[in-house]
Amino acid sequence: MFERFTKRARTVVERGQRVARDAGASEVRSDHLLLGVLEDEESLAVRVLGDLGVGSEQVRAAVVRLQDHRRRGGLDEGDAEALQAIGIDLDEVRKSVEDNLGAECADPSQSGKSRHLRFAKDAKKVLELALREAIALKHNYIGTEHILLGLLRIDQGVVGAVFAELGLSHRAVKTAVLEALRRAG
Repeated sequence: MFERFTKRARTVVERGQRVARDAGASEVRSDHLLLGVLEDEESLAVRVLGDLGVGSEQVRAAVVRLQDHRRRGGLDEGDAEALQAIGIDLDEVRKSVEDNLGAECADPSQSGKSRHLRFAKDAKKVLELALREAIALKHNYIGTEHILLGLLRIDQGVVGAVFAELGLSHRAVKTAVLEALRRAG
């Protein structure tokens, strides 16, 4: 399937792998792919977001904040303060779990920065949806814009929450993608 990906789109997937590894994740999730998309300021996907008034830093900040919230098991700062008031240090609990079980239960046999992580179900779905978006637009390639559209069709988890928070809908972004392609072509 990756033979249909443009060089930029392949780079998004590679960056998603790196982001996941750097975070100590055991697999590549859709939020890692989104962060990979955001790293290329010249990509059509990032330009389209900018055209819609949403900067890559704004998206990145929302992803990081929601990833942190997810890592805390849905607990926010108020919850952490309440636990602290009764003598429980949430960060210390998390550190103890990671020390005993490994960060996100990473496989210790897969040590090293170059290991290839498997794709989580949601990330696989994004790549499948990117292909479907390309086919629907009658494109013979998969670009960053198709990955962005695939990400927008995931309405759950960190990615779904980010797009909902930023008020980005699949329809609005698809319209902006078509307009950007029309202007470019």
